[in-house]
Amino acid sequence: MDFIRECRSELVQRMGRQVIDQVVDDLYSKGVLNNEEKDLVLGTLLSQEKARLILGYVENKGKAACNIFLDDLKHHDQYLFEELKWTGKVTSVKKFMDEDVEMIAQDLRNLYLSSAFQKFHPLGEEIDIIFDLETTFSDAVFQKKNTNNRTIGQLKFQDLLDELKYLTVIEGEAGKGKTTLLKRIASLWASGKHPSLSRFKLVFFVSLRSMQKGLYESICEQLLREPYSLDAPTFMKIIEVLERNVLFCLDGFDEFKPQDYPETARLFTKNAQYKHTVVLTTRTETLSQVRSYADLLVKIGDLSYSGAKMLIENVLEESLAESLLAQLEQSSTMKEMMKTPLFVVIACAIQMGDDDFIPRTQTALFHTLHKLMINKNHYKTRDLPEEYITESIRHCGDLALDGIFKSKFDFTIEDLSSQKEERLLLAAGLLNKYAAQRLKPVYRFFHKSFQEYTAGRRLHELVTSSSATEVTKGQMYLQRISTISDITFKYQNLLLYTCGSSKDAAAEVIKYIVGVKDHGTLLQFLDENGESAKVETQMQSSAEVEKLRFLNMNALVERGLTFVYESRSESALAPEFETFFQGKTLHINSHYIPDYLFYLFEHLPSCLRALGLIKLKFSGNPFSSNGHEITKPENENQSVTRALIPEPAIKLFYETPWNQTFNTLQITLRDFPDLKPKEIKCIGKICCSALSLILHISKSTGVTGKLDRILNTCARNVQDLVIESTPLTKEDEQQIVKMSQLKTLHLNNLQTEQREGGFIDGMHCLKNIEKLVLENVKMNDADVKKIAASLKNFSNISVLHLSQLMDLGNGTEQLVNELGTAVCGLQEIKLSSCCLTGRAVTTLAQNLHNLQKLDVLDLSGNDLREEAIDAVNRLVDQLTLVPSLKVLMLPFGHNVNSCFGKLAIQLKSLTNVTKLGLQKWSLNDLDLDALASLTVSGHLENLQRLDLAENSVTTEGWITFFGTLREIERGGLFKLTSLDFSSQTELYPEAIMVKEFVQWIVKLHFIHEVVLVNWMFDENDLNMIKNAKATQKREFQLRLTATYK
Repeated sequence: MDFIRECRSELVQRMGRQVIDQVVDDLYSKGVLNNEEKDLVLGTLLSQEKARLILGYVENKGKAACNIFLDDLKHHDQYLFEELKWTGKVTSVKKFMDEDVEMIAQDLRNLYLSSAFQKFHPLGEEIDIIFDLETTFSDAVFQKKNTNNRTIGQLKFQDLLDELKYLTVIEGEAGKGKTTLLKRIASLWASGKHPSLSRFKLVFFVSLRSMQKGLYESICEQLLREPYSLDAPTFMKIIEVLERNVLFCLDGFDEFKPQDYPETARLFTKNAQYKHTVVLTTRTETLSQVRSYADLLVKIGDLSYSGAKMLIENVLEESLAESLLAQLEQSSTMKEMMKTPLFVVIACAIQMGDDDFIPRTQTALFHTLHKLMINKNHYKTRDLPEEYITESIRHCGDLALDGIFKSKFDFTIEDLSSQKEERLLLAAGLLNKYAAQRLKPVYRFFHKSFQEYTAGRRLHELVTSSSATEVTKGQMYLQRISTISDITFKYQNLLLYTCGSSKDAAAEVIKYIVGVKDHGTLLQFLDENGESAKVETQMQSSAEVEKLRFLNMNALVERGLTFVYESRSESALAPEFETFFQGKTLHINSHYIPDYLFYLFEHLPSCLRALGLIKLKFSGNPFSSNGHEITKPENENQSVTRALIPEPAIKLFYETPWNQTFNTLQITLRDFPDLKPKEIKCIGKICCSALSLILHISKSTGVTGKLDRILNTCARNVQDLVIESTPLTKEDEQQIVKMSQLKTLHLNNLQTEQREGGFIDGMHCLKNIEKLVLENVKMNDADVKKIAASLKNFSNISVLHLSQLMDLGNGTEQLVNELGTAVCGLQEIKLSSCCLTGRAVTTLAQNLHNLQKLDVLDLSGNDLREEAIDAVNRLVDQLTLVPSLKVLMLPFGHNVNSCFGKLAIQLKSLTNVTKLGLQKWSLNDLDLDALASLTVSGHLENLQRLDLAENSVTTEGWITFFGTLREIERGGLFKLTSLDFSSQTELYPEAIMVKEFVQWIVKLHFIHEVVLVNWMFDENDLNMIKNAKATQKREFQLRLTATYK
């Protein structure tokens, strides 16, 4: 009992939920806990609360119960038990800790500065290329991201070291230099040359790929020696005491199985409790498993031209380096591949054996390396029959292919057919052997990318074989790639190398993936056992899931393009690729046009016609619009001027497809400070290649006064026009209304005065308009009345959005009257923050019976004042006349909450509502309870967005609301993706309210945005939310005011 009492704080913080549940089951089976006590502990969500409950029970039951508890704890978490048991030795640890820390640090420094660590063979020992961290490391540029995986800035290597957080996750594709980066950090710490690293007493570079034991044993094996001078408890206690002064550089999460090494996994899954500084590297396809834990998330960018040049010059002799650099200058394909450090090294290896070779694809690069390794080392195995050599290489491909599907990267002697095969594969350099400090040696490919190439090479052999058995085997492997996510992420490299190995293999791959329709896991949530749940299948209509599917399809198109290019099949596979591209969207950044697009435009024009939409983006500030290095500019100003309408874009869209047209082209002009006549002419050349054109102009003052000329160049085919934050002249406006073929017009943030004879006066000419969106456009009451009069001419209009129109009179009343009389086919009406009156809302209510197709009704942001109750009641009464309504955002006003009872009744019939807005409705605790009751009774089950901002709910009201929703099995409102519960005044949540909120919010699988402005959380509250998010694998942005302490 004394032991539990002394270690209570540690037990509460460090016993995980899984361990507690296992101990509870044991204690119940042994009669220590009764059924009620068991259920109470198991039903508690937060691990700290579970721990407090179980400790209280066993302490109250006496010494025997405590001993049984400790035996069970030792069985389920021996590391924690032994560490706590050893706590009594802390005094002696402190006495000797300084000298022990210095001993460990010195041993680490000796290793990190040694040739064995500083110099290594990146392609295995059979290829005579040695990296030296002092000379071959090139500073990369990193893209800083938020937890939603959006880029928010750039960092240089120096900045990264300055900004290291508690847990920094570094993402990078294969071969980008993640391992070298971490080794460089360890080396810099050891040298004492970097002040940002001096705060760390100890730095451990640990290869997660090479782990085979516990953390202490792996550190000793990889970095120190076995046996080490300090035993495990002493060593681990020192690390614990040093907390953030210890830096763990953990390399290769993508090849790590957390469930096999829970002690090491806790360094990042429970970083807040263990309090060490951790840098973790991973490939993109496994990023989702650790992103929610990250305090800092960065992605390694492309290797610059100068970085590749320095690497080549440091690896090769002068003459070979000059030859390879000359090839690099001549081949844009090769220049593109040289953005990946691994490919630079492979090119150097090939150059050492064949200085005439110019690789055209990644597959060709690996193919030549594979051939070079076998031929170079053939003399070592010339006593073996050629048939046996061929069969062993084929078996090596089977190992690689099977390993890719099983996430297996370490092989044993049992995986090889014989010791003779082991000798052959090692001699050829196809496998490397690792036997140090191991009972059994393991065999690996020198890099995961080489295993993927070897697997793709073998899959190509299978699907193109003359043997029906092998073809069936190959098709079985393809069928295991069953989702679009598998194609775009998990197996993208395998498929790339398969397509690159032959045209026939590419044909088989494309024919197969055309039939893959299931998106797979878009929102991956892992439980404590690492098992994924495809929760998006519960919510097929979710807007957030649809957005993710859209992004997944974009990635699929990009993958398809790389497969086209890698196959080098020209027009031979046009029918297969045309089927693949049918109806899809292609995104192109004009400042970075890869070679595979020119290849597509030149050899597969039929695929261009198959595409549903091509999106082309131009930016007046190219360096901020993308992360790619554009050129090697002679000076910065020259590159900016040249990049406004880049020449490659003109060649791609005007010169290459001289006899082709596209179905629909969307062109975006953004951040253009100026636009010269030549550039306007260039835009016209690009626009003429499309049958239908969407033109989007944003934040481009250079377009002002020139829009008429731009539109004149493409007047025949512009159907959609979007202009935002770009001033217009009278001539610009007159040109817009001349374009009678326009189907969509979207104007946003235009604050110039409306001129006589301008846009508003000529709007009636847009007789084919289908979507009219005017947001934050300066106009007066007379202008609104002119818009109302023009509506009579818009027989095809289905979407009308007017928002942020200030200081209007009764013009909106005339507008609303036209909506239900002259225009009856509307599907979306948005009149947000545009001075609607009670009379206007009443008129709209009276006309709802004429708007049977209405899906969206947004009247938010309008203060009806004293007219609110009558107007809103009339509107609510008529809502059942539009049963297909999906979005309902209502106006506010004096005592409007008295309408909520009637609204609640109507919501029972509106089963399609996905977005509900009751901002500033003065809702109170009773109203919120009524909303919760609606949910409990099975209504609002499709709701995805809920806006209850600036209402009058108290702490008690929120506690009841969250508690009620939490009790629902899946979580009330479980499809929510976004919510806004901001308070009108500062709200100081009680502890129980925070806990109820957290326990409910983590049940929402799809939530991505939570807005709680004026909720005054303290640091403990925020830590609870953060821990719950990490534990339940939830990723959402929390927006609120500054916290108080």
